Amino acid sequence: MTKSRLQLVSVLLVAALLLLTACMPAGAPGAPAADSGDMAGDFVPVTYTYASRGVPTDLEAVQNALNEILHEKIGVHLTLEPIDFGAYNDKMQLRLAAGEPCDIIFTAPWINSYTNNVANGVLAELDDLLQTEAPGLWASMPETTWDAARIKGKIYGVINQQIFPKPWGVHVRTDLLEKYNFSLDTVNKWEDMEPFLEAVKEGEGITPIVSADQGDSMWRATYYGYDPLDDGIGFIGVRADDESMTVVNVLETQEYRDAVNLTKKWVDAGYFSSNPPAADESRANFRAGLYAMGYHVEKPGNDIESETAYGWKFTIKNLTDPLILDTAGATATLNAICKTSPHPIEAMRVLELLNTDAEVYNLLSRGIEGAHWVWVDEANKVIGYPEGMTAETSTYDPNTDWMFGNQFNAYYRDARQVGAWEATKEMNDTAFPSVALGFVVDRTPIQTEVAQVTAILKEKGTPIANGFVAYDEAMPALLDEINAAGAQTIIDEIQRQLNEWAAAKAGKTE
Repeated sequence: MTKSRLQLVSVLLVAALLLLTACMPAGAPGAPAADSGDMAGDFVPVTYTYASRGVPTDLEAVQNALNEILHEKIGVHLTLEPIDFGAYNDKMQLRLAAGEPCDIIFTAPWINSYTNNVANGVLAELDDLLQTEAPGLWASMPETTWDAARIKGKIYGVINQQIFPKPWGVHVRTDLLEKYNFSLDTVNKWEDMEPFLEAVKEGEGITPIVSADQGDSMWRATYYGYDPLDDGIGFIGVRADDESMTVVNVLETQEYRDAVNLTKKWVDAGYFSSNPPAADESRANFRAGLYAMGYHVEKPGNDIESETAYGWKFTIKNLTDPLILDTAGATATLNAICKTSPHPIEAMRVLELLNTDAEVYNLLSRGIEGAHWVWVDEANKVIGYPEGMTAETSTYDPNTDWMFGNQFNAYYRDARQVGAWEATKEMNDTAFPSVALGFVVDRTPIQTEVAQVTAILKEKGTPIANGFVAYDEAMPALLDEINAAGAQTIIDEIQRQLNEWAAAKAGKTE
């Protein structure tokens, strides 16, 4: 064959191969990789919008790794859209009010309010989708747990399995406990920490308790025995063991007065900062040794989580007795699908994988194996950082796995945590069930009053709660103002709903 003929044959072969490749469907073996920025016609686009602590450097790399799996399993291209915690609520409320298309969104009683979103009609009903597109997720929890997410009989949010009761307590630097010869064995309530806090303040010259960016309050409803019914409303509750299910204004209770008086005492004593820094500054200060303790939900393994986050060894203790299982706890974090979603079926299929597929869940929660984590003990699902990397230097470490799905699928960060998920489940199963467990407030009839009262509480109630203003001086005027804005109307309506719910529940059990 002549040289010219060889060249012609080669050109024809290349042209044929190019034509064949162009005709192959995206994702087929041997086909070119699809452009992650242009998925039209190849994969169904789904967006996941959630609150975050900044945007990780390697977000795009993790998104691409996720999509390698999602493309193959469910034909979806997932776009991750983290929004900083400080801006998340306002941005999401504006988007939802404007009717912008969205797919999966994070929602909770305390941010991007689940009940508000349902009342505003911006979330899709999920009952049918759960059973048809997410059978594994649906079967992973009993229907009684799913009932906690029901509003007017319908489910609008996927419950993220984690710790459901709230074991409020303390996590304290172990080195300072030893230095000041203080044992948490003697601590059974907040006040028992005071000798230690005073010793640290005097001996170390630091503010002992890590501050939140909006200030701190020792009021925690379930710590004081109350079911808050709706965390987003903030001033109502019922005693978790009150068979009469009497709804009260908790601001008027002795327990609330005691809690905020304790808070003010600690602010005045310098145990809390009177000028709280921003959240990221507080975290940096804790890592730098400028705080001695924090107080939070001290779930099993939280000592190791705190050590990972701040670099110190911690001793923890739950001070909440009994642990209370309430609706707000069971629905503390959820993922929902927007009513405006163009692809609700595919969005639910993504949620199925985030809750049932450990590889998918940990990829989003922990990052890419080798780049962001390595196996330490694969048999026990323990991981660590690659050599030379720490939590501070990692380019992907969102530390919000409780937001992304079933946390019981998470790989452990430390061998000392092995078994924590089983212990957490034990807490879930043995907590004292509130008399109102499963009751969900329907805000529809009281939307105006809730908005009015919430605005007042944010402006004038927060300084009382955070110990900047004395309860006895400021509370009477605040109560007058919120009552004029409809507080009693809210209580009366929720009492009516609770009575109706209790009667219906009793009818089912007879």
